[in-house]
Amino acid sequence: MECFFKKVVYATDQNNLAEIEPKLIPYLKEFDFFSIHDLTEDTRAWVSESGIKDGILTVQALHTTCVIALNELDEPCLVGDLNGFFRELVPHHKPYLHNSKIRTKNLCADDKKCDRNADAHMKSFLFGAASQTLIVKEGLPVYGRWQKLCLIDFDGPRERQIAVQILGK
Repeated sequence: MECFFKKVVYATDQNNLAEIEPKLIPYLKEFDFFSIHDLTEDTRAWVSESGIKDGILTVQALHTTCVIALNELDEPCLVGDLNGFFRELVPHHKPYLHNSKIRTKNLCADDKKCDRNADAHMKSFLFGAASQTLIVKEGLPVYGRWQKLCLIDFDGPRERQIAVQILGK
C-alpha cells in the first residue's frame, strides 16, 4: 500500500458568489460569509501526482470555520440558496457567547476577527464535515454526475490550509 500526503493553502474571500455568478448580486448581503473553492480538478491532479490507481482520497480542512463539501456545488443558484439559508438560520449579528466578553478560552491576540466569528463556527457545525473521502478507481477520484468537491469558508477572507492523503496501490 502506498501513501501520499500534502498540505495545500487556498486564499478565500468573504463571499465570492458574485464572481461565480453575477446574477446573484441582488441576493447577497453585507455580512454574507460564504467563500467556495472548487477542489474537483485539484483532486484529479493530486491522484495523478500520487501515482495511486486504486484506493481512497481524503481531503480535510484544517480550520474549524471551514467545511469540505461534496454536492452539486457548481450550480450557482443552489449555492446562492445555501448562502441565503445559512444567513437567515445563523445571522452574523447576534449576541453569541463566543463573541462576548465572558469568553476566556482560545482567544486570538493577533486576530480579533476570530473572536467575533461564532456564526462561522455554527455554520460549519450545521453544514457538514471537515473532511470527505472519495474512492480512487483506475487513477481517478470517483464522482457522481453532478458532484463537486469544494472547500467552503464561512469566515473569510483568510488563508486556509487543507490536508490531502491518498492511500492505495
